[in-house]
Amino acid sequence: MTDVSDLYRYTVTELAGQVASGTISHSQIIASQLSRIAAREPHVRAWAWHDPEYVRQQLKTLTSAQLRQPLAGVTIGIKDIIDTADMPTAYGSEAYAGHRPTTDASVIATLKAAGAILMGKTVTTEFAHVHAGPTVNPHNFAHTPGGSSSGSAAAVADGMVTLALGSQTGGSTIRPAAFCGVVGFKPTYGRIGLEGVMPLSAAMDTMGLMARSVDDILLLAQVLLGPFSARQVSDKKPVIAWYPGPDADEADPASHRLLAHARAQLIEHGAQFAEVDLPNGLFAEVGRANRLIMAYQAGHHHEALYLSQPEKLGASTRKLIEAGLAMTAEQFEQQLAIAARGRTVFQEAMLGIDALLTFSAPGTAPLVEDGTGASTFNRIWTTLGAPCLTLPAGRGHNGLPLGVQLVSSHDQDENLLQLGKRYASIFTA
Repeated sequence: MTDVSDLYRYTVTELAGQVASGTISHSQIIASQLSRIAAREPHVRAWAWHDPEYVRQQLKTLTSAQLRQPLAGVTIGIKDIIDTADMPTAYGSEAYAGHRPTTDASVIATLKAAGAILMGKTVTTEFAHVHAGPTVNPHNFAHTPGGSSSGSAAAVADGMVTLALGSQTGGSTIRPAAFCGVVGFKPTYGRIGLEGVMPLSAAMDTMGLMARSVDDILLLAQVLLGPFSARQVSDKKPVIAWYPGPDADEADPASHRLLAHARAQLIEHGAQFAEVDLPNGLFAEVGRANRLIMAYQAGHHHEALYLSQPEKLGASTRKLIEAGLAMTAEQFEQQLAIAARGRTVFQEAMLGIDALLTFSAPGTAPLVEDGTGASTFNRIWTTLGAPCLTLPAGRGHNGLPLGVQLVSSHDQDENLLQLGKRYASIFTA
């Protein structure tokens, strides 16, 4: 039997058999996680709002219908850009301190119906941009957990919660997941509804999922994206493309060695590598378009707040809004056209390819004072709307986690997760 005081260390799938047999209970798992939060939150600061009694009450009031659902009793952290009627939602901003939405976001309603226990609201950078909150990396408090889904990544990595929701408009799920050493998944753009989620850039905003295993990501994904097929992973060799991308020089030497090692490991375990025709010039433009599309849409969405309460916004948020308001509609349309051209080229190039292998981040997590890290190796795929998966894949020279990223064609989310499940263990063996 597992030591009940250490239950916070385990994934849903690792404990499923013991829960089903009655050897351990959901209340024991949650008690272990609550103890972990009590001990570690003063240091990690992953939570914008957390109330242990609220958590216990949810478990007590689960209905018989909820107890039969796939996420029954499973805890989940909610990024604080997602509306929750029974918890404050401040969007990481002083301007919304104490704000209480009147209704739940659509994704929250789905999670509640599936029996999930909401552990609280996790820290986000302001409006999911770059103005950082107080969260630190649980592996080394001097380093950032990444952003913008800072608290979600840190809480999952530290065993405070089983699963967490983030979001991604640049690299806000994949990068912090890699920095904190957990699995991060960004679905195809539009697969999860964003009703009740604070927009940053409606053309690119995408929900993100975090967990400590691909199996747990699959469990959550089947609830939020709809049921996946129960098929077995094919015996045929997966076809993977090698694509460090147009900004490969920005990755540090350890990340280059890691990516090369990942390719060697994949080949050793049955993957076949193929060439992919993604012109670096165009895809560099796509990466730059990410920043401009984001600025334009964020500027117009937050213009009224910027004009009425600029002193309550972080300097980087004000700068983003100002840049967006300075752009013309014609300039915005030009960037959307670049993104559309990139999507067409990407879809055609990926025919017959299961996924491409690339960097999750330029390196390990920077020091807190140096910011939340660069989204260099995420912007292209987010702008294209492609599904992305980062897998823990080792440590840097400073002992902090590194990840590798797999990217698939649009709507190949299930295949990407099955591929991740097939190979996740080879990177950490």
